[in-house]
Amino acid sequence: MDVLPTDVRELWLVQSRDCAQDPEGLSYDRARFILTVHGGHGARCHQYLAASAFCFRRAAEK
Repeated sequence: MDVLPTDVRELWLVQSRDCAQDPEGLSYDRARFILTVHGGHGARCHQYLAASAFCFRRAAEK
């Protein structure tokens, strides 16, 4: 992934700030971003779990 423009980064941070809410409209780049931001939050973080599942599913398809 290339360096994100500042406005996209800020938007994704705002949209993924709540660990109790599932992320919507994931792309591979956005899922990787969420994994980076929420990496240490544990099993109760819906953002991390959904992004992880998205990336795992994509890897399994290849």
